[in-house]
Amino acid sequence: MLDNPRLRLRVKRKSHNGALNMFNRRDMLRLAAAGAFASSVSWLDIVARRGLVQAAESGRKHKSCIVLFMSGGPSQAHTFDLKPGGHYKPIKTSAEGIEISEYLSEVAKQMHLMSLVRSMKTGDANHQTAHYLMRTGFRQGSGGLDYPHFGAQASYQLVKNENRMPNFIVLKPGSGSKNGFTNGYLSSAFSPMVMTDVSKGIADLQPAREMKTFDRRAELLAKQDESFFEQYRISAAKEKMDAYRKAIDLVHYDKATEAFQLDKEPANIRKMYGEGKFADQCLGARRLVEAGVPFVEVMHPGYWDTHGGAEAGQRRYSEELDRPMAALLQDLNDRGMLDDTLVVWMGEFGRSFNGGNHHAKAWTTGFAGAGVRGGQVIGKTDSKAMTVEDRPVSVADFVATIYHALGIDHKQEVQVGDRPIGLVDGEANPVLELFS
Repeated sequence: MLDNPRLRLRVKRKSHNGALNMFNRRDMLRLAAAGAFASSVSWLDIVARRGLVQAAESGRKHKSCIVLFMSGGPSQAHTFDLKPGGHYKPIKTSAEGIEISEYLSEVAKQMHLMSLVRSMKTGDANHQTAHYLMRTGFRQGSGGLDYPHFGAQASYQLVKNENRMPNFIVLKPGSGSKNGFTNGYLSSAFSPMVMTDVSKGIADLQPAREMKTFDRRAELLAKQDESFFEQYRISAAKEKMDAYRKAIDLVHYDKATEAFQLDKEPANIRKMYGEGKFADQCLGARRLVEAGVPFVEVMHPGYWDTHGGAEAGQRRYSEELDRPMAALLQDLNDRGMLDDTLVVWMGEFGRSFNGGNHHAKAWTTGFAGAGVRGGQVIGKTDSKAMTVEDRPVSVADFVATIYHALGIDHKQEVQVGDRPIGLVDGEANPVLELFS
């Protein structure tokens, strides 16, 4: 059996009731807000084990990643791979020879920092299964396993030392599928913390009573937990003990709350990102990476599935995307963070030429930072952006490219029970042209 905490027996700990009752309702709500009482996967289980990549050997900070996910399927012919006869006009960008949509005018100014892969060829045009495929690199159900999100896998590979910030956060302010938000066969320490609004942070972390009283109650609970574990030796109990410890530790950690306080940003930076949900999430993603979170997925609040109304729908979502995405690239670059932060723009697939239907045989993704040389286009499609004509890129190639940018060997295997499982599904060729 796989060593997955979600498959283990849960035990009712009646002997703990006295200790739990020592916390008042507000104290309990604060621990719950921090995830200590989650019934399956607590985000507090992921607060540990994030650190520096090979710090003892190299002394360098590990790389981080921000994924901008356009759920619903953004149209390549309406965003980054425009063709004659389409709905929108192409405009020039800061990268010579690259043209993109007129409704991405701010992103166009940062195109020298970003490169496009216009030859994605993934084959799955079903929303639910394609979300899983693109987030994990594996087809759902294959091999009888639940596979981890590449953000969970990357955190697992990168995290070496204990740290008090989460390993992996998903900012989901609107619609879109959660399929693939999973730690899979990895420990729940690498399950994503999902937030709907980064600007609200983790609510109500401070205890209602003075800290000494809170700490005394927490110490009593910890002692009873330890006694229970010593008696029964159940691994699930140990994980819950760790969750309580991390939740209580977070209450004491000012940096955890400060990372979510967007109002601490200077007015000129807030203005640069603009207003709206996506603007807040992009700014929040930068702050989280700056505070030590290695992997953040930011979901666009709109749903790009524009059946019967692509011309208006793709424009609306592009305009919501434009300023915050451009600001994120510029801000990371200005702060010197882009060298160590990979930014990925993606959806679960593309769309037909008119934007009305799903299309997974030819579509576009974007990469910036972490060694990516900006201002490039990899791959080519036909006159309708519907068929790949040069340098097809598979799902395995795409995920392997992310791992390569983060300094992770995509050819390695992890041991799952008695089975060696690869980080990618089959043969993969990272898009090394991005880094040349």
